[in-house]
Amino acid sequence: MTATDLVLNFLQKEGFCPKKEEYGIVFKYQMKHFIFFNNDNDEEFFQLVMPGVFDVDEENIVLALRACSKMNEDVKVVKAFISEKTEDIWLAFEIILDQNPEVDSILPRALNSLLHAQNVYYQSLRDLAAE
Repeated sequence: MTATDLVLNFLQKEGFCPKKEEYGIVFKYQMKHFIFFNNDNDEEFFQLVMPGVFDVDEENIVLALRACSKMNEDVKVVKAFISEKTEDIWLAFEIILDQNPEVDSILPRALNSLLHAQNVYYQSLRDLAAE
């Protein structure tokens, strides 16, 4: 069973309303959107993304990137980056799975890690803007 299948099964079992797309699985948790990307060329790669965390424009790009750097330094396993497609900040929880992944324990931790990272990112924005 692929990681995508394991994640889809877990989400359905837990009462989420996941939608399978060609690129992965989309769902909401605590009023936030998440995407679990298919990685068919690397089935051991687990990538859960929280898109649209912060809109980037010409005026705030330096601040946005500095906050990304600070969040990346302070939070384990999650990375912040500007999506080239949408030009906003996304957060990604990325790990390499073992042969028998325990999605039941990994996915809740991934979701909580992303929510924590979002809070750290927003705090970094506030701190940097106050400098």
